[in-house]
Amino acid sequence: MINFEAFSDAMDGDDDMMSMIIELYNEEHGNDIQVIKDKYASSDIDGLFHTVHSLKGVLLTLCEESASEQFETIERLCKRGEKPSAELINAVLNEMVKVNQQIATHALTN
Repeated sequence: MINFEAFSDAMDGDDDMMSMIIELYNEEHGNDIQVIKDKYASSDIDGLFHTVHSLKGVLLTLCEESASEQFETIERLCKRGEKPSAELINAVLNEMVKVNQQIATHALTN
């Protein structure tokens, strides 16, 4: 989940900057759950790596920790050419659903 207090602190309380980053997240990563599912299903390990690497970077900017840590593990596995377990993928995708819901209902996005 996003720590909005830490995110605000990192952005020096600049709501406009925070809104811009959230908008960027929605535009560039709003469909990443499906992208990750597709790349995993097709065993596109390189594509999976690039998707989770980019997504992890934005999530870290948003001060999200749980999914970011899971994506770090997925990155390491993909770098070694290993396909992550279905359990790991499902866990991180479930966390992403929560993050997306959190963003959708936050005051900065409304």
